[in-house]
Amino acid sequence: MTEHAQGRTDDERNEFRVGGHEQELAPEEQLEQLASYIDAHYELPDFRPPWAGGAGDPDPADSYIARLPDRTTHAAMLMLGSAVDHSMPGVAYTRDVEVTDVPELGAQMFTPPDPTGAWAVSLHSGGWWRGSGDALEFSWRPEVAAAAALSGTIILDLDHPLAPEHDLDDMLASVRQAVGYAQHHNASRIAGWGYSSGAALATLAAAQFDALVLTFPDLDSVAKLPDQIRGSHVVPAPAEWPRTLVQLALQDEIAAHPEGLADAPAVTVREYVARHRLSTPEVARTRIRDIAEFLKG
Repeated sequence: MTEHAQGRTDDERNEFRVGGHEQELAPEEQLEQLASYIDAHYELPDFRPPWAGGAGDPDPADSYIARLPDRTTHAAMLMLGSAVDHSMPGVAYTRDVEVTDVPELGAQMFTPPDPTGAWAVSLHSGGWWRGSGDALEFSWRPEVAAAAALSGTIILDLDHPLAPEHDLDDMLASVRQAVGYAQHHNASRIAGWGYSSGAALATLAAAQFDALVLTFPDLDSVAKLPDQIRGSHVVPAPAEWPRTLVQLALQDEIAAHPEGLADAPAVTVREYVARHRLSTPEVARTRIRDIAEFLKG
């Protein structure tokens, strides 16, 4: 033992914990331990879009997001103990889901083994300018597959056009095409599910859906878009949404919690001990199970 370690008090020695202790940490403490490891070992890239001073290269941020599920599992095993289930939703729940490319939409379709007839269109995050490529393949779409498997919903995941090359009109046109595809295939009902900026896009297309799922929605990001990308579009008030599940991260460092939810009778709110991009695997699984239950109708 080093001289520095010998001079520590018991409280100081116990402040930084590695998994394996019998004492169970509260959810907030688990997230703190997990985040401390992730923050210390993996440099956070520049997530800013080019119109907000970012470098304009989405690859570093998308690479970070693509690796985050595996890094989360690894960090959870180290920090929270290996005798606990640390599987992410895409590992735990995706059995027997059929994945089909839909190239005319730039989408993939996730068909569960026992589809109910309900469909959903899912919209990835990425601050309007990224979220495609590896981030889509290794982070977002495994969660889409998990929600499809648990709910019996056919989910059409749309790799929608991105800014600044495209504007909101282009993105909404792609959503309309995806909804039309589901209607053509006799969907009994169609939900829109988006994460972060994808959730904001879902609200802009709310009139096209029978229900919405908004995961950690960054609705303020619409107003922050340059005029030439945003056009005249504004996020409708929650009272105008269809039946909606809003998932909120209690430690969200990116997105403000939407206003007006309490005045919207069709809105159900669920809160999670999570950051915008990070939670324990257990919380991630709970979040996907909640989405699946909502999609069942």
